[in-house]
Amino acid sequence: MLRFVLGHVYRNFEQYFCAFLMTLVVFCLGAQVFFRFVLNASLTWSEELSRFAFIWLVYMGAVLGAKERIHIRVTAFHRLVPLAARGWLIPAADLLWVTINLIFAWQGALQVSHLMQFSYISPALQWNMALIYSVVPVGFLLMSLRILEGHWRDWRRGTLGQWVDDLAPGGEAGGDGPPARRDGP
Repeated sequence: MLRFVLGHVYRNFEQYFCAFLMTLVVFCLGAQVFFRFVLNASLTWSEELSRFAFIWLVYMGAVLGAKERIHIRVTAFHRLVPLAARGWLIPAADLLWVTINLIFAWQGALQVSHLMQFSYISPALQWNMALIYSVVPVGFLLMSLRILEGHWRDWRRGTLGQWVDDLAPGGEAGGDGPPARRDGP
């Protein structure tokens, strides 16, 4: 039972976390509007917390997009290469994407390390900004993990690099919609 629950949370972590962050943003902004226009008072923390939650939401949304393969991708070149090379074109492009992600994660970790040494405190919440900036390495590492995890699943199924044919109208697979979700069995 515990394994089932942990597996479910792992497979759907980004959806739950993004939903939580979006709820937090709406709550903070709604509370600020209520306090300003109904009670004629303002909250000092709500605008800052909603901004921080929105920043985290953007990065976690990018992770979710990588997991679901819904990032914008140019597939025209994929149709121009020979059939034998098509299966490796998308994994090679994603390997480049993962490499760039890891560079950004490393640079983000250096920035967070710098902010831990020379702390900068947010004005309203009095939080160390290293906590907020930690989304950069965390987001890029999670994005890389989800990209590699998707290719691992495709490799185990024997479908590595084939899903792009389903994207282009008139492709060999005949489909013109987005790829099927990858978090199935």
